[in-house]
Amino acid sequence: MTRPENDWTDLTEAWTLNPDERPPLDAGLIRALRRRDRLARLNFAAEIAGALIVLGMVVWAVMRGLPLPVAGAALIFVLFAVGLTLWSRRGDPGLLTETPGAVLRSALGQARTGYRWALSGVAISLAAMIFVIVMMTTVEPARGPTGSVIAGVGILLLLCIGFYLRHARRCRRRMAAHQAALDALTDREPGPEDTYDRF
Repeated sequence: MTRPENDWTDLTEAWTLNPDERPPLDAGLIRALRRRDRLARLNFAAEIAGALIVLGMVVWAVMRGLPLPVAGAALIFVLFAVGLTLWSRRGDPGLLTETPGAVLRSALGQARTGYRWALSGVAISLAAMIFVIVMMTTVEPARGPTGSVIAGVGILLLLCIGFYLRHARRCRRRMAAHQAALDALTDREPGPEDTYDRF
């Protein structure tokens, strides 16, 4: 799904040539940007819909006798997750494809968003571990094999954390490549505000 960072060399050459000598923008790069944009929008909608479903389940459980402290903890967890979801999407420039510079700015914005999303996923997974441990040891200890449930959920969340960390590393590489190409397009030395790990 991701393209090699060297593909941005074509955009650099396209920007530095005279207008009548410039090759057309790489259609594959544009397709990749559009695909990532669609996936990001779909993922955002799914995360918000999931949060609303969980909130509805909490309300339903309270009506059926769920203790209010437990419901409050669940509400705090959901609001924490939603807050991080919104934070990860801040500052996204949207899909820009008019010029090579615009394509690079859009790609850089996507990579930064992906990096923040990965960090949010790690934080949410760690919070979920704590939440499950507290819930299973204080609310449901008499209903079955608490230890095996915690272990199973813990393994699943560790796998999720591994996925998020891998995604963060890939986004950092893309951010560095996109920023370097953008600096080459504008023919300037990168400033401190352009560092690839700014998020």
